[in-house]
Amino acid sequence: MATSTSGEQQQHQGRKVLIGIDRSQHSERGLRFYAEHIKRDTDQVIFANVSEPPEVAIGFGMAGVAAGEVYAKAVEEKVAEAKQLAGHVRELCQSLGIAHIRFLERIAHGTGQAIVQIADEEDVALIVMGSRGIGKLRRAFLGSVSDYVLHHAHRPVTIVPPPEDED
Repeated sequence: MATSTSGEQQQHQGRKVLIGIDRSQHSERGLRFYAEHIKRDTDQVIFANVSEPPEVAIGFGMAGVAAGEVYAKAVEEKVAEAKQLAGHVRELCQSLGIAHIRFLERIAHGTGQAIVQIADEEDVALIVMGSRGIGKLRRAFLGSVSDYVLHHAHRPVTIVPPPEDED
C-alpha cells in the first residue's frame, strides 16, 4: 500500500469555481470581480479557454503541403495562444491573491456548450463570466456565450456586465 504526502498529489478540498477566460477585457473583468467580491482563499479556480476550431478549406495550402498539415499547424497556433494567455492570467492571479488555479484549454464548436460541459465534468460550484453587453436584438440573432451558459448550466452563474458608460 502506497501513501502520498506530496501536496501536488493530494486533492484540493476547496470549492471549485470555473471562470471563462479569453483575450478580452470582458473576461478579465469577470476575473477581477471574482477576486474582489466572491473569492475564498480555499477556492480552486479553473480557467476555461475555449477556441473555435480553425477552418481550413479543402485544397487550401501551399504546394506540397497537405490540408491536414495546415490544420495541425493552425491547431498548434491556438494552443500556443492559450498557453500565452495562461501565463498572463497566472501573473494576474498572483497579483490578486488567487493561489489555487488550473487551466483547461479546449477547441470546440460552441463556446457556451463547452463551458457548460467543463462545469459538469469538473462539478464546479459556481461559474463566473464577463459579458460583452451586446444588445437584446443582436443577442437574439447571434446568441451570447454568457446567455447560453446562464440558461443551460444547472449551477449558479455570475455574469459580470460591462460598466454602463462602456460602448
